[in-house]
Amino acid sequence: MIDALQHDVSGRLVLVVDDDRRIRSYIKTILQSAGIQVLEAGDGVEALEVFHAWRTRIDLVITDIRMPRMTGTDLAVWLRSDCPALPLIFVSGEAVPADMADPNKGIFFIEKPFAPKLLLEAASQFFN
Repeated sequence: MIDALQHDVSGRLVLVVDDDRRIRSYIKTILQSAGIQVLEAGDGVEALEVFHAWRTRIDLVITDIRMPRMTGTDLAVWLRSDCPALPLIFVSGEAVPADMADPNKGIFFIEKPFAPKLLLEAASQFFN
């Protein structure tokens, strides 16, 4: 998996947000296999708490779109209001509106299910 990376990602810290524990675990395993440190949250509200505790260290947020209490898109609005340049990767089993994903603005979309290589390639583009 690590061969798929174009940039050195070791030592990076990523916040993974998904209400499905199995998906969080899957993403965490993929990222950790590449040497990336992972924080987890079960929904947007919990993610904001984690983010505020770790904000100066988080390099990327990977979030589901549909979650209870706070959606991933609402979470993104809150995070971007604090850190406008924070890279975001949305993951979802549903199609995303074309205007939502914009790698030039630090926003990427991956449709579930996805291969580990795709996630690592997406994450690596935000790590210079």
